[in-house]
Amino acid sequence: MSAAAGRGSAAGSGSALGLRLAAMILVALLPLGLLALAQARQSQRQADETAMAASIGRTLQEALGEVRLIRASQITAQLLASVLRDDMAHCRTHLASYAAADPRIARAAFVPLSGRMECSSDGSAQDFTGLAHFARMRDARAPQIFSDPGWSSSGAVEISVVSPVATATGEPMGFVLISLPETAMTGGEMSARGGAERPLALIASNRAGEVVYASVGIAAAADYLPATRDLARINSAPPQSFADTTPDGMRRMFASVPLTHDLHLLGVWPLPRDGGFLGRNALAYLLPALMWLTGVGVTFLGVERLVTRHVRRLAKAMRAFGSDSRSMPELDLDNPPAEIASLAEAYRTMTATILRDEAELENLLRQKAGLLREVHHRTGNSLQLIASFLRMHRRETEEENIRAVLDDLHNRVMSLSTVHLGLYRMAGGADVEVDQLMAEVIGRVDQIYGRSGHKDAITADLHPLVLGSAQAVPLALLLAEILSCFPSGGEAGPPILIRLGPVPGAGNTARLEVSGPAAARARLTGEYATGEHAGAPAVIGARLIRGFVNQLSATMAVEDQGPRITVMITFTISHNRDDPDPAPAPQKADAIA
Repeated sequence: MSAAAGRGSAAGSGSALGLRLAAMILVALLPLGLLALAQARQSQRQADETAMAASIGRTLQEALGEVRLIRASQITAQLLASVLRDDMAHCRTHLASYAAADPRIARAAFVPLSGRMECSSDGSAQDFTGLAHFARMRDARAPQIFSDPGWSSSGAVEISVVSPVATATGEPMGFVLISLPETAMTGGEMSARGGAERPLALIASNRAGEVVYASVGIAAAADYLPATRDLARINSAPPQSFADTTPDGMRRMFASVPLTHDLHLLGVWPLPRDGGFLGRNALAYLLPALMWLTGVGVTFLGVERLVTRHVRRLAKAMRAFGSDSRSMPELDLDNPPAEIASLAEAYRTMTATILRDEAELENLLRQKAGLLREVHHRTGNSLQLIASFLRMHRRETEEENIRAVLDDLHNRVMSLSTVHLGLYRMAGGADVEVDQLMAEVIGRVDQIYGRSGHKDAITADLHPLVLGSAQAVPLALLLAEILSCFPSGGEAGPPILIRLGPVPGAGNTARLEVSGPAAARARLTGEYATGEHAGAPAVIGARLIRGFVNQLSATMAVEDQGPRITVMITFTISHNRDDPDPAPAPQKADAIA
């Protein structure tokens, strides 16, 4: 693993040590913190329940004046009903007398079953038959209360208090109607009361859920009603207090109190100490939070003092050593714990051992490279000596067939010698710059076959390409063998074109192309070397070419282009270069066989 990979692995292995220990402290304190939060929440809930329970009594206390006025009006209506039942002849006198006794009464009237009012305290007449509530008021057998501008003499908002009138035998005669102006209930000021100890609104309604009075005005009462409950359902329940939201989304506390069978009071209050979950009792929630923060702070300080700063310096030294420069900064730890001091000493010993081992490995590699170069050098010299022997035998032989065989052997031995000497000059490493090796092979083969004296006999386009020795050696020998198949310099013909490089858009695939006179086809493929010529150099060359192609795991294609022929060798660049010194000679022998 490289140093960069090691750093990436360490960086992604997890959070810092201080954060991990702080998280452990938080987990350890979690039960105590949850208990403190639960106690604070329970205390807050009890305080809220107490405030809600007290809101019922406070609602009655705040609406005491309005309740007294409504109750007095209901009693007045009942008294008038009793008086009119016995003395209907003096109806207007009785109504005017009662209305004059209480200036808050706008009008007192008797409405018969026909709905046409003719007896009133102010002498006015009105027909109620087409108005809402009339049918219900006519059939009612108990006092009623509602608010409807249509029942008002002036068109202003009034509260209508109704009490039925019946004969001594119980036959209904009509009902007494007392109208109270809304301003009489609010004292002329219709606004939200609010304040820490005052309700936001007081709303009175009948059993059907109709608002008959509101301290903020009947028109604005809807803005203060609970959004999820209707008044009819609230009025059918016993006295209660609850929290709900108003239509504008504000969270409020509501207190419902029944006054009579047809009159209910609803108080709208701000939530106690409204300010959110924490703002309502910040101190109770602040204590466990401070406890957690203290634990985290102590953990961070302790870990930084005892562990983190030493580990940070040690990690910095490791990163510096793990870089390519192999630098070793001074590792100075200020009074570290015994365990970290032991770790630092182990690191110093390890780095010293690594440097010593790397120095020994570098020496071994240099020795191996030197030995490998010497092997290539001696192999090349030995092959040249063998070529000289073959040349001597060739001069002593007069038979042309034997001379042709010896010439072919001599040329192949010289090609192999050129490859080894080229590897020797390239320091004999596992990676070979094939373009340079190919240039040497081309020059040597060109000289062997007498092309060097001819201008533009061979044109080479060699792109930089690095291969392992296991591929570079057979590729160089393959090129030498292919070049040997083309006519020598003494034969007229077009120049030989050589191209080597990666295949565009094919990843790690490379290609060797050799193009020359078409006369080389027989020697390249061995198609016409049969019968008595089976052992001719053409057959051997074709077999060697196939053997080198197989050794490269490559594909070979031969294209005829009129007077020219092109050989294309396509192979995959191997990244496995663990065998830097292949033995091409046995594979060459196998190919010949």
